[in-house]
Amino acid sequence: MVVDTVPNRSSPPAILLREAYREGGKARKRTLANLSKLPPELIARIRALLPAGPVRLQPRPPGRDRLQIVYGLLCAADGCPTAIEVFDGNTGDPATLGAQVAKLKQRFKLSRVVLVGDRGLITAARIAEDLTPAGLDGITALRAPAIAKLASDDGPLQLSLFDQRDMAEITSPDYPGERLIVCRNPLLAAERGRKRAELLAATERDLTRIADPVRRRRPGRRSAAEIGLLVGAVLDKRKMAKHIAVDIADGRLTWRRRENAIAAEARLDGLYVIRTSVPAADLDTGQAVQAYKDLARVERAVRSLKTAGREIRPIRH
Repeated sequence: MVVDTVPNRSSPPAILLREAYREGGKARKRTLANLSKLPPELIARIRALLPAGPVRLQPRPPGRDRLQIVYGLLCAADGCPTAIEVFDGNTGDPATLGAQVAKLKQRFKLSRVVLVGDRGLITAARIAEDLTPAGLDGITALRAPAIAKLASDDGPLQLSLFDQRDMAEITSPDYPGERLIVCRNPLLAAERGRKRAELLAATERDLTRIADPVRRRRPGRRSAAEIGLLVGAVLDKRKMAKHIAVDIADGRLTWRRRENAIAAEARLDGLYVIRTSVPAADLDTGQAVQAYKDLARVERAVRSLKTAGREIRPIRH
């Protein structure tokens, strides 16, 4: 195992605990835990604790870590499939968008198109580099950090808008020429609150399982680096490092909930923001929201490709 530092384009580098394995005669790596939230001195001690020499590798169960391909489906507004394309298995969703833009413009000879995709597909970079230069409009959704920025004290999104309604349209200088449609779903808010509480409780149970043996172990207490490895895996498992602060030392582990962070996240439960460049004269507020919700038709079309009638399953090579 090794501790790798992986650079991020616009954020601090990620500190990852990884192990090497062989597949098809080639050396590969898999990530075991994200250590980025741990103190630098503890990460340094973890590095020192790990063996410097080669590590004996154990094969994983059959069927895992095999190479695979990605296939994407392009559908009309009613969910009817119009084209399918296969990509290399290591292709991220955003990287497939440019090919679809070219296909619509060159193969189908379309000049007025509105592409609808989730926030993982139609990103800000793809809008700037693929859609806008091609003269196409898009409908997508904002990620949680962008929504939090809109809902800040000096932001355009004020939660009082939803005292008597569940949908409102706003504008922001961060999205010039675009419409932002904010929706609130009370059922989604309740579900997210329930799930967060369950994840916090499960994480604290796992931390207790680590802390109890640590407190009882005498002599030869478990080192801070050893505890840090266990804690890092637990926090990364449910992505709870943002909500739980840990204090680690040799033979000691304590933690507490980050109540302010939890409250800030809970404040935005049930909110989602639709982003579109389509003018209101062509697509009103309700129609824009419904167009995004109609992505469920694409999901159904993808599921139909996996049925016995089509005989398509996860493809590996």
